[in-house]
Amino acid sequence: MNNKSLWNYIINKGHILPSPLANRLGIPVLRTILANLIIRIRRFKNCRPQNDYENTLIKDGIVVIPDFLPEEEFSQLKKEIYEGISDQKEVIVANNGSSQATLYPFSKDRYKNFPAIQNFVKNKKLIRLIAAAEGMKVFNEISSFRFEKTIFGNPKADTDNNIPFHADVHFHSHKVLFYLSNVTEDEGPFGYCLKSHKNDFDRLWFEFKRGQLKDSHKNSWRIEDHLDNKFFKNYFQKLMNMKYKVVGKPNTLIIANVHGFHQRGEALEGASRSLIRIPYRYNPLGPQKELSPDMYSGSLF
Repeated sequence: MNNKSLWNYIINKGHILPSPLANRLGIPVLRTILANLIIRIRRFKNCRPQNDYENTLIKDGIVVIPDFLPEEEFSQLKKEIYEGISDQKEVIVANNGSSQATLYPFSKDRYKNFPAIQNFVKNKKLIRLIAAAEGMKVFNEISSFRFEKTIFGNPKADTDNNIPFHADVHFHSHKVLFYLSNVTEDEGPFGYCLKSHKNDFDRLWFEFKRGQLKDSHKNSWRIEDHLDNKFFKNYFQKLMNMKYKVVGKPNTLIIANVHGFHQRGEALEGASRSLIRIPYRYNPLGPQKELSPDMYSGSLF
């Protein structure tokens, strides 16, 4: 690796580095330590957590807030969302095995005539949660989001690589999920391993051990494929001991640090789920200069 390619590996935002050599040399561990330090500094400088919700998000890696909006405000928001998608032309259909998600992007131009949506993207509590989590200065408005409706197929034929537990990126980054429909254990609830976002010795040692495996450079890498190895079996058991399945009624807000281990839960065939998604990936080692949502990174969870 020359100096340029080495730096490209370091600033790559993915959890998985494409180079077997970079993995064996422990570059994933070094960049995680560096990114973690930068984010701690910018949290201290820009937006320190001030309330129980913000502190819980930093401590556990996830916060779940039922009844986030007043009932009347939520009903109006949901009505405007469905009015907004009725003539939506920029529709994206994502197939994951036997399941299908229809994705409707909303930007400032699309929601300027919807007062409830404008109130939602300017919600001060939501913005402060995002800013405290990302360590950024409090901003005025969420610039874009997407509405998703997923219809689940035969679980035996579901090949979605987001069902096994995984981490999205090597640094602290966050997904906002806002349930617009009831999500039980049958509708693919979001699953999260509490505190698995922490870059303590156990997590860094895991990253180093993972980097020594022959398939460590593959995007499809999942810890559940390596449970024949005693170390990964024990680590996975620790994760499962902290597993939290987020079932919830409509109007439930979830913000999760997807540097931690998470999954898209399994669902019954024919079940459906509707939600708003706002993913943030402000790479501390990358070229970004402002906080902005990465709308099409990753998959359903």
